[in-house]
Amino acid sequence: MADIEGIKVVNLSSKKRAKELSKKYNIPLLDSKFVETYLSIGDKSILHSGNNKLENSFTSGKFSKRISQYQTETLLKKAIGWQSRGQKHILDATGGLGHDSFILALLGQKITLLEKNIGLCILIEEALYNLPNLPYFNDAKNNISIINGDSRAFLSSAENFDVVYIDPMFNSKKKLKRTKQMEFLDDYLKEYDDPSVEFYDSNFKRLVIKKELRSTSSIKDCSAISFRGSSVRYDIYSKGEK
Repeated sequence: MADIEGIKVVNLSSKKRAKELSKKYNIPLLDSKFVETYLSIGDKSILHSGNNKLENSFTSGKFSKRISQYQTETLLKKAIGWQSRGQKHILDATGGLGHDSFILALLGQKITLLEKNIGLCILIEEALYNLPNLPYFNDAKNNISIINGDSRAFLSSAENFDVVYIDPMFNSKKKLKRTKQMEFLDDYLKEYDDPSVEFYDSNFKRLVIKKELRSTSSIKDCSAISFRGSSVRYDIYSKGEK
């Protein structure tokens, strides 16, 4: 799996933040030496891979519309078994850009977000860092813990979470219309592994797998309950869920 070679500082005001991220993720701060894949920290944080670029914001672009309407995420609420009172601890095993995790955090859920790719982890960190100082955003930030690592390290502790959430959909081999973000990720990651089968074999309570609407299931189990939208569906499996 591809990853960034380091961090470039765009302006002096961002240097402290860049140093913090460099130390946390154990990657170097880069000088002017040319590298193929890196993350620039400035007024905007941008992931660079060759001639392609990726930004991740929770308050601008297409995702901001979902944020403004997060209470209407009926399908996602059904998938996790959301209740207006009570907090679930959710393991997001394929963090990606953190979009679904952030929606779930806004809905009051406690999220442990796992992502193998350092570049993507930092994009999520920066999207959270740059949120406006508003109570509901601050509460959501406090509900998310980001861990850089392979989700398979959590297979033996799956039962400690109310929900294991997996979204492998952007690695689709179908010739479907892709957003620019998804096209970037397909090219940047090259190989994206799907831990669905391994987690299905674990001692989970509730397993949620997000799929493209007409894609085949990665799990051969007809007991799944599916919630379907216009373009995606959620396949839900349950073992000992209370």
